[in-house]
Amino acid sequence: MRALPAEGVAQIPVLLERLVRATGLADDVAYTSATSSTSSTSRASSMDAGEAAPSRPSHRGAGVTTTEVALVPVRRTDGYPQGLLRCRPRPGTLSTIEDLATLAGAAMGEAARAEELAVREAALRRVAERLQDSLLPVLPALPSTLLEVVYRAAARDARVGGDFYDAFALPDGNVLLVVGDVMGKGVEAASRTSRITQTFRALAMQGLPLDRMLERVCEQVVFQDPEIMATMWAGLYEPLSGQLVFASCGHPPALLLRPEGPAAWLNVEGLPLGMHDLLDEIPETRSRVLGSRDLLVLYTDGLIEASGDVIAGQEALLHAIESRRDSSLRDLVVEVSDELLHDAGHTDDAVLLVLRRM
Repeated sequence: MRALPAEGVAQIPVLLERLVRATGLADDVAYTSATSSTSSTSRASSMDAGEAAPSRPSHRGAGVTTTEVALVPVRRTDGYPQGLLRCRPRPGTLSTIEDLATLAGAAMGEAARAEELAVREAALRRVAERLQDSLLPVLPALPSTLLEVVYRAAARDARVGGDFYDAFALPDGNVLLVVGDVMGKGVEAASRTSRITQTFRALAMQGLPLDRMLERVCEQVVFQDPEIMATMWAGLYEPLSGQLVFASCGHPPALLLRPEGPAAWLNVEGLPLGMHDLLDEIPETRSRVLGSRDLLVLYTDGLIEASGDVIAGQEALLHAIESRRDSSLRDLVVEVSDELLHDAGHTDDAVLLVLRRM
């Protein structure tokens, strides 16, 4: 349920007064809020305090003279008093005015419930965003290597999502690179990304080879959360030598651009996390040596599926990177993500992580 704007809620009693006057049911109308001792500023005319009659029971359809002052309660459907409608009804019209007050009370109740829900949702979103921010690590400073990343959540009013990345320098000099996409949205997806990245870091500190590391990550994460489903690309990169060992769990292939020669998609086989019970095999690993000015491009499928055509999305990504390969790395990731996601109406989160070897 979407909350009415605050100004819309405030207009309900004003509209009620206007409606009663417009239908010719009362000569003078003023609404007084239950939380205010004064009438609303939109009253049609002032009434002397001495003219006010005490609140009395409804006389459904009973005739009253125009000199009588009626105090009609405005209540929400749960009985909570919102205020009073003070008016001089025309003969035989009091029951209709009471019906209008009942409808206004119901509208105010719905508006109050919608506002309550909006406040709760905003609080939950703030918690989720703080959690998501804690999952977006600061990229490490590396020898002979530059790293830049852009994370774009699908929802414009929230930063939370199921995509994640990590770049973690290890004691042996290697750097763990991870990009992934967890099925789901919001807090649940964010908590799952946290579980994956923290498991990766713990196992990487044990000095495991990449294939064994991925195998253990899948085992441990699925044991904790049997319903989880995610794709991941992971690599161990040695900055001084440029050695890269990489593997994939059902994730889109990384893109490698060298100063000379055609770009290469680094395809590697692997099942998504959560599906390894279908095939009990250690994930395949491959390796490359990155040279000077090489670009390694990692991303999630939200970046290439924004247009609805994965093949066209990959071609667009390749073209966008190639046309900016000499730009600063920060400009490159921002401009490429802007180009691929601009006006595409994307409904998925997107990560673009680029490594440039110096």
